[in-house]
Amino acid sequence: MGDAESPVMAAKVLRNCRQPGARFALFTLTGVNLLNFADRYVASSVKSLLKEDLNLTDAQTALPMTGMAVVYMICALGFGLLVDRYHVDRRKVLAFGILLWSVATALGALSQNLWQLIFFRSLVGVGEAAYGVVAQPMLSDFFPVHERTMAFAMFNIAMPIGGALGYGIGGVLGSLCGWRIAFCAVGIPGIAVAASMGFLMDPVRGVNDSSAAADKPERGFLSSLWTILTNGHWMFATAGMIATVFAIGGLADWVESFLERYKGVDLAHAGIAVGAITALSGLVGNLLGAKVTLMAEPHRANAGFLVSALFMVPSAAFGCIMLNSPGDATTTYGVLLASEIFLWTYMSPMSNISITAIPVNLRSTSSGLQIFLCHVLGDVISPPIVGVISDTRHSLRDGMQITWIMIAVAGLFWFVGYMVLPPLGTAAIDNGEEDSSSESDHSEDSESK
Repeated sequence: MGDAESPVMAAKVLRNCRQPGARFALFTLTGVNLLNFADRYVASSVKSLLKEDLNLTDAQTALPMTGMAVVYMICALGFGLLVDRYHVDRRKVLAFGILLWSVATALGALSQNLWQLIFFRSLVGVGEAAYGVVAQPMLSDFFPVHERTMAFAMFNIAMPIGGALGYGIGGVLGSLCGWRIAFCAVGIPGIAVAASMGFLMDPVRGVNDSSAAADKPERGFLSSLWTILTNGHWMFATAGMIATVFAIGGLADWVESFLERYKGVDLAHAGIAVGAITALSGLVGNLLGAKVTLMAEPHRANAGFLVSALFMVPSAAFGCIMLNSPGDATTTYGVLLASEIFLWTYMSPMSNISITAIPVNLRSTSSGLQIFLCHVLGDVISPPIVGVISDTRHSLRDGMQITWIMIAVAGLFWFVGYMVLPPLGTAAIDNGEEDSSSESDHSEDSESK
């Protein structure tokens, strides 16, 4: 393994510093991530139109998102194993994923019934899986350890902003032109973007981590899973992320319908409002979480766990108020904004912990496994659970109560992780084989030059 893995890089490898092409890669992958989430959530933004046009129940309108998530989580694990074991050119995997999900989104506009829509949305899941298991491990190779929290913050900003675009475009175009036009509008641009992956560098894997972490021998599948699942930092990070993904999935799929039914907001205005709230809260929350974590790290070991846990408390509280307050639409928007700002703070700290805690040659596999667990126990089941409760109790408000409860559960997991786990350290953890302090100092020296 080692430097031979990445023939696309220059012959002289610079270790423990920002790699050539890092800024371009961060800008490009963040932009693609924005399209990723716009494509993912456009279907949720037109649920009412889908329900009327295809004659669906509340529970059935959640099935396209569920089908996409099921395929996404299964394929993510497969793509993760493929990338780690066979060391394929990661740029080709990225291009394949982007092209597939974009084409599938556009073709979804041709759906004439529920099962056709589920099929095309499931293909979106295949493409997103290929992209999802490569992007963050690749970014960790571009940036040294002390820059990763902010790099992941910038990358993850695209998640809520992309979701906001999906909601906004879906809500506006859906009302004006129909949901089929909305699908095409978010899907077609990605077809051209896929070609941009050929301009990226593919850095040496582990170039910014300890040599012990980067040069481990090949592992069997079961051995790899055991290494990942017995890593306490990864497990606590993942447990909390499962709970937040459950909550986000339920909110994303149902919040516009909630606004329509309980606050008298029409689809177009609901789409614009939710899109604006998601974009603003994602931008502020991601940066807030990253900045506070960086400020806390010199004073608290495992600061990412503590910061994320504390921010979940106001997020859950405002979420509860938003669902149960008799206030008008404007008040509801303000409370939802507050809840989501605090919710998004977990993204960059947990991304950094999840990547840095795992040996380099298992990072795509661990990313795939994390995606699998977060979706099979998170947003695969939360939209239909909310829908079933809504149908059973004839109250969407009752069905959505579980979302803020799961946000509180996430905070509990991360606080326990902060209390019981040893310090993660400043470099990739690899069974404590190598002290990373000298490498971190070298990285800072390199950056100052």
